[in-house]
Amino acid sequence: MCLACEEQEYFFRVWCAGFIARGEMPPGVTPEDLAAMGFELPAAMRGKDKPESPATPAAAPADAFVCDSPDGE
Repeated sequence: MCLACEEQEYFFRVWCAGFIARGEMPPGVTPEDLAAMGFELPAAMRGKDKPESPATPAAAPADAFVCDSPDGE
């Protein structure tokens, strides 16, 4: 995996962790995706009370990056 891909994966995990910390499900991410990344489901998905969250909308992920590494990984 190229350095740019590793960096993109890292920031995607950080972005998901922010939602999970607030007890929210990251938009566009399935419970299976979270399990594959090693995250637990957010509190709201496990049937626990959801913590209070600010009224500001969350930013969309920057998932427009596509690796064009010559090794194809």
